[in-house]
Amino acid sequence: MAVLLQNPVRSYAWGSPTVIPELLGQEPDGQPQAELWVGAHPGSPSIVAGDGRTLGEYVAAAPAGTLGPAVAERFGGTLPYLLKILAIERPLSIQAHPTIEQAIEGYHAEEQAGVPLSSPKRSYRDRNHKPEMVVALTEFEALLGFREPAEVAAALDRIGRPEFTEATTMLRADDGLRVLVSHWLALPEAEADALVATLTEAAVRHRDDDPFSVVNELAEVYPGDRGLLLAFLLRPVRLTPGQAAFVAAGVPHAYLSGVAVEPQASSDNTLRAGLTPKHVDAAELQRILKYEPDGGLLVEPRALQPGEQLYPVPGLDEFRLSKLDLTGAPLRPSGAGPRVVLVVDGTATLRSADQEVELPSGHAAFVPASEPDIALTGPATAFTVTPDIE
Repeated sequence: MAVLLQNPVRSYAWGSPTVIPELLGQEPDGQPQAELWVGAHPGSPSIVAGDGRTLGEYVAAAPAGTLGPAVAERFGGTLPYLLKILAIERPLSIQAHPTIEQAIEGYHAEEQAGVPLSSPKRSYRDRNHKPEMVVALTEFEALLGFREPAEVAAALDRIGRPEFTEATTMLRADDGLRVLVSHWLALPEAEADALVATLTEAAVRHRDDDPFSVVNELAEVYPGDRGLLLAFLLRPVRLTPGQAAFVAAGVPHAYLSGVAVEPQASSDNTLRAGLTPKHVDAAELQRILKYEPDGGLLVEPRALQPGEQLYPVPGLDEFRLSKLDLTGAPLRPSGAGPRVVLVVDGTATLRSADQEVELPSGHAAFVPASEPDIALTGPATAFTVTPDIE
């Protein structure tokens, strides 16, 4: 049977104090609420309402029934995805995520070094990769992947300062992005501060021109941060509601503003590069970064049936996301296996053979694989995620 979930909210300084409370029909308390988590990740697991167990414990008690035999075997008896709502009022850090192999190596290295899981200097909190997709609910701005090196070099030439001559030379050589990023991350603090100051001054002069406009805006939030150098190298992306972008392992990115639904593999592994007071592990970041320009993938939704749009991500089996525009007519969402349904607007009714569950805005339900035949009605907008395993 489907079960209602009680879902934790994470509070970070970049979060909106109003978006998630309003989504949940609650009064804001003035504190930033950044992420609503729906899933079984042990860092912030959902709780099964009326049961008291975490969703991970609920699944582990009967993996064959909750996940289905194929999913249970493929993912070791664990729920492979995590679904979030992001409410971004201030820019997030520049970051990247590892492959599974890199995550296993990094986790083992930190365990061997005795770095506690709770330590702010810990980079790997699990052994999994973290491919992710954002689907915009509002206008959503991000930096996603590197620009073309020649484009960056031309922009640096416009600054007209000798401090950047070496950088332009690097960019115009083979493997220029890798060489320049490594160089900037390794600069002594005083040299980096001076370079950031020069770039920030240039960004003020060219405030209306790309890519200086991005640096100018970010410098107001993170003055003097070394990450401003890296932001200059990244490609700005603007998503309108309903548009989506996928971020694979190793792709540098920063989410700047807006509200989005974010499906991802169930992981909390993040390597930061700047625009943050948090730990930056420059050496490990360089180990996992991909330096190909335009690393992000814009995802075009595909209509599966009236009221359902699929956001396809080739080659990934942890999650399969659909958006549901629900009316009074029953809609049977596609896909198989363990499902999460999250309502983002209105109130939905979920019906199975012998059960009816009401889901107001901001609420979610878990539907085990043993309940494959469900129908949803509205009026509401919802997202549903399952593993992409038939």
